[in-house]
Amino acid sequence: MATESRSETQLVERGAMDREPARAHAVSGFVAGAIALAVLYSGNNLPSAFYGTFRHVMAFSPLTQTLLYAAAVAVILPGLLIFGPLSDAVGRRVPILLGLAMFAVGDLLFAAADGVGWLFAARVAQGLGMGMAAAAAQATLGDSVPGFRPSPAQGQHLAAVTATACITFGLAAGPLLGGLLAQYGPAPLRLAFFVHLALVVFGALAALRAPGRPAGARRGWRLAGIGVPPPIRRTFTFVAASSFLAWAVLGIFSAVLPSLVGGLLETTNLALTAGALTLMIGTSGLVQLGVRRLEPRSAQAIGLIVLAAGLALLVGAGTANSLPLTALAMLATGTGHGLVFSGAQHELGAVTSPDNRGAVTGAYYMASYLGLGGPVIGVGLLALSRGLTAATSMVSVVIAALCLVVAPLIALERRRAA
Repeated sequence: MATESRSETQLVERGAMDREPARAHAVSGFVAGAIALAVLYSGNNLPSAFYGTFRHVMAFSPLTQTLLYAAAVAVILPGLLIFGPLSDAVGRRVPILLGLAMFAVGDLLFAAADGVGWLFAARVAQGLGMGMAAAAAQATLGDSVPGFRPSPAQGQHLAAVTATACITFGLAAGPLLGGLLAQYGPAPLRLAFFVHLALVVFGALAALRAPGRPAGARRGWRLAGIGVPPPIRRTFTFVAASSFLAWAVLGIFSAVLPSLVGGLLETTNLALTAGALTLMIGTSGLVQLGVRRLEPRSAQAIGLIVLAAGLALLVGAGTANSLPLTALAMLATGTGHGLVFSGAQHELGAVTSPDNRGAVTGAYYMASYLGLGGPVIGVGLLALSRGLTAATSMVSVVIAALCLVVAPLIALERRRAA
């Protein structure tokens, strides 16, 4: 009996020892995905601090300013179609490394830019990097959590919270980093991009620990269409609609907000003007961390209503030329964006299976990036005849009206599902 008991104890200890390396590998993969997301999104929004300065130095129009922001989106969308499902077949590590390498090219092009052509080339390189790596990096989080979170629900919840935090705080940190280094450091239009290049190298080293092909993944690769399995398409439609509107607001603000605040305050301090954008996105990140227990559809519906209120405040701030109203608009739109984004991430993570996670995540990013890039072009076109402030107000009114249409539809869908 003693011998049998000793053998059982040894088996338990050996099993525990075998699980430790697997757990450590899963944690390393999770951290790699989180770092990649933060590096990608901070870099994607880093140029927002400089668009107004580039426009002044290189003498281009408001339309060119908004097209610069949207240029990356035109490349990201086909990239997501290719590299989202590709990561399901070949693993997450290769697309992440390719995307970070392309992002390094974008940083170098920005640092060397002496004309508008260089800026567009840099944005295209950044778009390629995002298209290659973003879906794979986020899917890495979902793939890794089962290795150290035994509960599937808790694991996917952790993956969703981490993804939203890395993406949102990355977006907030990018313009703030750029504004501070440009205002108070040497080589104002170059230093920030070299600093981000160092972060890209760090992210690439971490990505070497990202997982290979996930268990249950299909063996071949095919170019995906939408990439959403039929059982979850209804859910995905509502998630995509709310996310499109939330990211449309962020896209408009990222492209023009520093310029608007600079004109309102009559200042060229890049740290201050970029700080307004950071306030909005940072608020979104804090809200996401604070409402984790709110039901996902409720979060999206409430977020859209708050988003509409924030846009109304922005229009009022532009009319009254009021800094306090502008700050309130930033806080309200940040709150609305955080509610929508958090709810969408949690809902999508709960219904997506591991073998389709890359393709579905890529499709979700497509909807979000259409919101980021589409309406901002409308602002640029209107700005040619109406001016930047009036154009921003007009497009904001349209988006606010759509938010008030979609919000009750999501609330009704929640009631139907219940």
